Amino acid sequence: MRYEEFRKRIVELQTYWKLFKVEFVDRDVFGRFANQLSSEVQDYNTICITGYFSETIRKEVEALIRLGKKVKLICPDFPVKSKRDKRNLQALKNLVDAGVEIKINNRLHARFLVAYTPELKSGILVIGSFDFNTECIGRERYDAGIKTRNPDLISSTVNLFKQVWNASESKSLNERYKL
Repeated sequence: MRYEEFRKRIVELQTYWKLFKVEFVDRDVFGRFANQLSSEVQDYNTICITGYFSETIRKEVEALIRLGKKVKLICPDFPVKSKRDKRNLQALKNLVDAGVEIKINNRLHARFLVAYTPELKSGILVIGSFDFNTECIGRERYDAGIKTRNPDLISSTVNLFKQVWNASESKSLNERYKL
């Protein structure tokens, strides 16, 4: 193999290898990721997130909507008893008003963000114990997870998200909380 052919092959393999890199995400890395969410996922047109949400993430998610991204959230059911719960419910309502699709599923325990562009078969996955709320982004808890661009893991996560989204027990925010 000639030098130039060999060099091109190495560059191609390095690009391919990046898809299978897995990075450890601690609470500091997650906080930075969440605070820069719109720039972290700007290359993708669909963003799906599970977990609990608060006002803390609203501006970043609204920025994604303004950029023309499709954003879907699934969160576990929560009793709206405390002032905090009422604020979080209002933040979700504000996101719906901004164009985010939200469903509630009382069986949801998974925590992940998957941002992808189906046509390009590319994306990013962050999976772990994180929620997009003050406790996790504000570093009050010790959370951990991984970040990867592995196409197989992204595909599997997208399929799981769709399964939960389409489950009969998944209800729209308005339907669940009679907004």
